[in-house]
Amino acid sequence: MNVNRDLLIWRRAFWMACVTCLCALASLSAQSASVVAEDAWVREPPKSKTETALYMVVENHTAQARSIVSVSTDAAATAEMHQMTMVKTMMVMTPVAQIAIPAKGKTSLSPNGLHIMIFGLKTRPSPGDKIDLTLKLDDGSTVPVEATVRK
Repeated sequence: MNVNRDLLIWRRAFWMACVTCLCALASLSAQSASVVAEDAWVREPPKSKTETALYMVVENHTAQARSIVSVSTDAAATAEMHQMTMVKTMMVMTPVAQIAIPAKGKTSLSPNGLHIMIFGLKTRPSPGDKIDLTLKLDDGSTVPVEATVRK
């Protein structure tokens, strides 16, 4: 009987160690997603245009401030970071060199502020389609983005 009892104790200890390792791996996996893009969407372009704008929220889960320094996509010729600002009585769009994401914070890209312009779309996207992009950060890391096309 003692052999069966000892075997049962060892099996329980083994399974508890397995669960502990899985929890640790899940925690490390969550930490590796230090900067994430959420709620990404692309405005459906007008019929005569081959450009559109992308909006999203970028969250930084690290203790270090980060910046987006470039954007790329296979869906278009180029992607650029831009800012909308009011100049006198007119909204003006100007390119920006980077988009800051504060430590333990978030940055919203929205229609009347920071956003990403996508120029030279290779195909005309329709509502519901997905466009994949990649954000490159100042530390060399990249953030994948899947944006849904909306009207």
